[in-house]
Amino acid sequence: MDRWNTFWFPQTNTIPLAVARVVAVAAQLFWFYPSLQLQLEYMQAHPDFIKPELLIRVLSSVVPDSFFTPPVFTPFYWVIVAFGVLALFGLFTRTSLFIFALGQWILTAHLYSYGDRHHRQAIFCIFLLALAFAPSGRSLSLDALIRRWRTRQGGTSLAQPELVDTAIWPLKLAQLLLGISYLETGVSKLMFGGLRWMNGYTLQGHILHAAVPGGFPMGVWLAQQHTLAIFLSVFTIAFESLFFLSLFTPRFAPLFFISGLFFQIGLYVTGGHNFFQHMTLLFILLLTLTPEYWRIRARSWEFFRWHKPVEISPPIT
Repeated sequence: MDRWNTFWFPQTNTIPLAVARVVAVAAQLFWFYPSLQLQLEYMQAHPDFIKPELLIRVLSSVVPDSFFTPPVFTPFYWVIVAFGVLALFGLFTRTSLFIFALGQWILTAHLYSYGDRHHRQAIFCIFLLALAFAPSGRSLSLDALIRRWRTRQGGTSLAQPELVDTAIWPLKLAQLLLGISYLETGVSKLMFGGLRWMNGYTLQGHILHAAVPGGFPMGVWLAQQHTLAIFLSVFTIAFESLFFLSLFTPRFAPLFFISGLFFQIGLYVTGGHNFFQHMTLLFILLLTLTPEYWRIRARSWEFFRWHKPVEISPPIT
């Protein structure tokens, strides 16, 4: 239990969690937010769902049929946007985060109830909901400013920095889910392709299949580099199969996060595999779970900036 609590519930301040909230909610609001126009087009073209997701089936059993019509669904969409803005600035943070995250689940599930499904949103949606069950508004929020003002009005002051044991588990959960996702893909490659998956030709075929129709010149070029494809195949298997080790080796976790960012960016520029949610989570983890890494880098940069070699004059004879 001590090891379990040390891993999930260490005593920390709430600033990393607040940074994660701001980045995640901003990314969802301004980058990943489902299109209202697309939702309405699907709704009007298919009055009945093609293959409704579980969440939509449950929701359909408790709300009137008119909910999934443009006059009702459009205000619902913008209400979720409003709660997202509140969550971003940290006003009524937990409630706003919960409603915003639940709204994203509904919007995404609704979009996927018409036959087209993807899985890149899943982990990010889970992370958004997890933020609602953690003290995400204790720092960098309007709630924190209001609480500090009320405390000062009472003649006391808050301890700085405030330490809690519930600020890290959403970040560790995101890391765990990414580890499971990568491990599943790496193991499936080995199970179904074996060592042949790393012969270079397999990766060349996958890249060419995605790059030519999508118009990705970097992918077309890479698909013609067999030796490089072998190296990248080995790297892919190693990264996906070993990413979960970042959970147990905090010292090397930044290397896994940085490798993951380059891995996902490479998939995008060569084949258009837009796992932007994964990139955002990796960036958040790199910022929030590895503060010591950045402190060391900052000290190193400061050293090279200010500690220039001193020229020693020859002795006077």
